[in-house]
Amino acid sequence: MMMNIGIFCKTLLKGGTEKQALILSKLLAEQKYNVTLIIWSDKIDQENMSFIESNSLNFMCLEGNRLNKFYRFIRILRDRNITLVLSYLTLPNVISGLSRIFIRDIKRIGGIRNERLPYYKFIFERWIHNFFNDATVFNNYSAKDKFIQKGFRAEKIYVIQNAISPIKVNGSARRENSEIRIVTVSRFVKQKDFRTALYSFNELVHKNTDKRFSYYLIGYGKGERKIRAITSALKLEDKIKLLINPSRIKDILMECDIYLSTSVFEGFSNSIMEAMAAGLPVIATDVGDNKYLVKDGFNGYLTPCKDVKMIADKLSILARSEHLRTDFGIRSRTLIESKFSQGNLLNEYLNLFSKLQAS
Repeated sequence: MMMNIGIFCKTLLKGGTEKQALILSKLLAEQKYNVTLIIWSDKIDQENMSFIESNSLNFMCLEGNRLNKFYRFIRILRDRNITLVLSYLTLPNVISGLSRIFIRDIKRIGGIRNERLPYYKFIFERWIHNFFNDATVFNNYSAKDKFIQKGFRAEKIYVIQNAISPIKVNGSARRENSEIRIVTVSRFVKQKDFRTALYSFNELVHKNTDKRFSYYLIGYGKGERKIRAITSALKLEDKIKLLINPSRIKDILMECDIYLSTSVFEGFSNSIMEAMAAGLPVIATDVGDNKYLVKDGFNGYLTPCKDVKMIADKLSILARSEHLRTDFGIRSRTLIESKFSQGNLLNEYLNLFSKLQAS
């Protein structure tokens, strides 16, 4: 019997979690599963809404106060005869888990997307995982190992890394650039350590005065003011391109030469995957599951956190070799195509569904 599946998210704003939820919804719908996207709030990015509409995905936003939303969630599960719920992040994980009190015969799969959580979120996640949900999908091995050490039941954890489709590349676009363009796509939050990124870029500029550089910072968040302050202090206003929530991120990636990620902790980075899919070499800190994406000296470089000198040195190496940038970029795309395809993602989830149905 075909399953009726609910995919439950807090919002559908821009972000790696939301993209993965939409990709999985599309893949399951293409396999003729009855999929309903359930959104805790009505916050949906326009690009994500376009994705929903173009793929004819069913979605429902919960309305009212938190109690009303909870009972509305229960009602949707009953009315649509949902047999399996996949939730993403703490609030949906908790709501989905607690719904077991009212409806027991539904399989519930939680979702954890980072290797580090605030303490209160960790406590809720461990409680729901151990006693309510049938499984939890981690998108990175780093978090799995750390959470097991802190009391998560190991037999209920499954790791399914993210997936993405390669971006069509215009091979001549980057060779025509008269400057080296570095790019980071991220929420502007402390985790991403933009201070290190900006100081590394500053050192790169001063060490390579014969080259022209620009640095595209793409995203949104409460750290924007701090980014602008550091940019001003370093006198980099003419080189930093701060783009707030633009609509053509893929196009911007195609115009750039090097991707930079300086996170101090991570899960499985959707932004790095998108950069690789666009054929970019990547310099990233060795956190989370970055080592599965960035093979040091093969398609980019891994560095320690906050190591401004090493990051600047690696940027210099790539900045001074178009040949290396091209080779690394080709290898980035090859890794995405061979190991992180949407077909692989679908098969891993289908295998998980089969295991849960058989249990």
